[in-house]
Amino acid sequence: MTIRNILTDALRRIGREELAIDMEEDGEPWGEDGEVVKTLLYCINAVEDELARYYFPLQACERLTSQNKLFPFSSFSKTPVRILSVTCGGKEVPHTLNTTGIVADCAQIDVTYHYAPKPKTIEGDSEFGDMGDGKITALGAAAEYSLICGEVAVADALEARYREAIDRAQKIRGRSIYVPPRRWV
Repeated sequence: MTIRNILTDALRRIGREELAIDMEEDGEPWGEDGEVVKTLLYCINAVEDELARYYFPLQACERLTSQNKLFPFSSFSKTPVRILSVTCGGKEVPHTLNTTGIVADCAQIDVTYHYAPKPKTIEGDSEFGDMGDGKITALGAAAEYSLICGEVAVADALEARYREAIDRAQKIRGRSIYVPPRRWV
């Protein structure tokens, strides 16, 4: 599913039908409408990041090479969130993590890791578009947008639907419900 489709769905959920129709017809909003779209795009990216970090981890595997036994995080093709395994020649390799990367006693390693999705543009594709009939990201973005706009009651209702959609998608995928770590604001 494209970000544009998610955006139009989220616009309908926040009561901006005319703007959603304009976006479906590949319109380029400006002025106040442009700010709404820009803010919703920010919310979509925030929701995708939350889904990847806490509920539906995205996994990648890649081969890295180094001359000095340090494999910097900047050399990864995606932004790593959690390192799952480090192997060299098909065997697990002892490694340590520091602030700049992975240190392993090999010249070449294969790293399997969870990653955070890159920020999307309107023309991009969603990492979670097919999940939950494609509605999870739109629900989360609409809830986030409503909260930003100070519409707390609407945000609470949309947030409840968003959490229910996550629970349904986790059950369909056969995963147990994951409770993210508590945060202090």
